[in-house]
Amino acid sequence: MPVCPSEQRPKFQCAMMRIRSVDFSAHRSVYSSFIREVRMQFKLKYIVATIALVGVVGQAQATALVANVPTSSVETVASDFGGTLLDSVSTLINNVSYNGTARAAVYSTATGLDFYYQFTNNASSQNGIERFSAFDFSSLGASVVDVYQTGAAFGMFVTGTEASDYADRTLAGVIGFNFVPNGDSKIQPGTTSFIQIIRTNATNYQPGNFGLLDGIGDNAEGFSPAAAVPEASANFMMLVGLGVIGLIGSRRIKKQDQHLRFN
Repeated sequence: MPVCPSEQRPKFQCAMMRIRSVDFSAHRSVYSSFIREVRMQFKLKYIVATIALVGVVGQAQATALVANVPTSSVETVASDFGGTLLDSVSTLINNVSYNGTARAAVYSTATGLDFYYQFTNNASSQNGIERFSAFDFSSLGASVVDVYQTGAAFGMFVTGTEASDYADRTLAGVIGFNFVPNGDSKIQPGTTSFIQIIRTNATNYQPGNFGLLDGIGDNAEGFSPAAAVPEASANFMMLVGLGVIGLIGSRRIKKQDQHLRFN
């Protein structure tokens, strides 16, 4: 180490000379490993943040539907949301205005039940369809549902050509899909609607109604959410609780009777 008498040089210069005299070659590999680790951690954090951002953007595309607030549009997706098919039904429609096939299905997914609706308007129809209505979704209360549509065929559903323009919902449990900003947006004779999708957090379903409207209304079979059914164990515990309350009440009455007799 260089000689650095305090009387010859300032303390700062002495310190710098001592630092320069240290051999850092032995620590170079450790330093390089440290730098690589820092860079790797930064890249991982960047990737995670990017994935999270993509997820947020994807969720933001959902069309949330609340009561009495019509949407400005209905989000179009590339395909259905999968899940397990619980039930499906196809109804033939025939009236003086239009005729065709109405399709409805309910699927179970990790987030709840999804309800699907589609109508094919036969070429022999006189008029196009302006509106779908799905009933009864009142068991969901004020909880938000998401609505989507897809033109991709799957299961019992066929390729769709006519997209809906907006959706609405009433407090009475009606969810509607509308095809009416202009005459070209109807489900005209010889065309098929996109598959309209209602995603819910429901866990049970029941028979519902699939309504069609264009001056003349018609009804097809459909499905709707049902209120959750208490489990058998919950019912048993409730009955046991009521029995205990009744037993306590009867004992109190007996004690009161005995007290009155002795007095």
